[in-house]
Amino acid sequence: MEQHLLNNRKSIKDAIEKTEPDEDIFISKHDSSSSNFCTRQPFRSNAYVLIIIIKGKINLTTNFSPETFKEKDLAFLFPGAIYEVSELTDASFIKIVFKKNYLKNQGIFLSNAESYRLFQSNSSHKFSLTKEEYTDILHNAQKLQKRLKLPADTPLLNEVIRNSFLEVLYDLFLINNKRRNFSPIKHDRKAELTSRFLNLLADHFKNEKKVQYYASALYITPRHLSQVVKQVTGKTAGELIDEMVIREAKVLLTGHILNVSEVAELLSFSNSSFFGKYFKKYTGTSPSAYRLAHNIARTSSF
Repeated sequence: MEQHLLNNRKSIKDAIEKTEPDEDIFISKHDSSSSNFCTRQPFRSNAYVLIIIIKGKINLTTNFSPETFKEKDLAFLFPGAIYEVSELTDASFIKIVFKKNYLKNQGIFLSNAESYRLFQSNSSHKFSLTKEEYTDILHNAQKLQKRLKLPADTPLLNEVIRNSFLEVLYDLFLINNKRRNFSPIKHDRKAELTSRFLNLLADHFKNEKKVQYYASALYITPRHLSQVVKQVTGKTAGELIDEMVIREAKVLLTGHILNVSEVAELLSFSNSSFFGKYFKKYTGTSPSAYRLAHNIARTSSF
């Protein structure tokens, strides 16, 4: 029985991963006035996403943190976190998507502390660029886009694309390092504890839904954890756990790959009935009704 459950979960995981784009790296330009974007729907990517805002505004929530991105802003999003676009206002942007496999296959290793910190995150980075920074990274992104469209038989094509990608990546490192050098580090124990809790939550929420589990892992009491987390985020630890579970459930349900029972199983609910009651408590609708009402694309808004 246990082996059957493990095999079933593996097949569910495989089905979800197959919805991701096949390319390890790709780039595209989008305009909200001429494209069909999904807003107020949670999504999750298995790749890194670099977004350069050319004009307009994008309101994006990532792991409970809302941000507004405007002209000449840059967003760097991470695999694994859940995102939700709440608004796009006359937005035009370039999107570069690359997977961890691309870095590995191209021999691009994170060899210093700054690059390690840039990539080891569970949410996003926002950068408001200077005119020079914006011009440089936009130029390199557009050059990368052109080279990705070159014919497959182009001599040294892989090296040409790799070098263009590295130019964009080095721009990102310079932007990140410049801001770290001029921003004093604030040692806030409450913020640090909250960050550690959110990292644990991102790793374990599918199996662990009790505040006690996270408090024990952090060697503090559940009450202290909830008090600190609420001071930092405005929500208790329990509320954030429920919010994470519900967002993940919405992602799985709107993917239209899994049925309600499979979603309940993937989120470690004892049965679909209990999952249904839990979901309806926080959304006001049943999982089946939500699934029918939300037929969105299998890839994200980005």
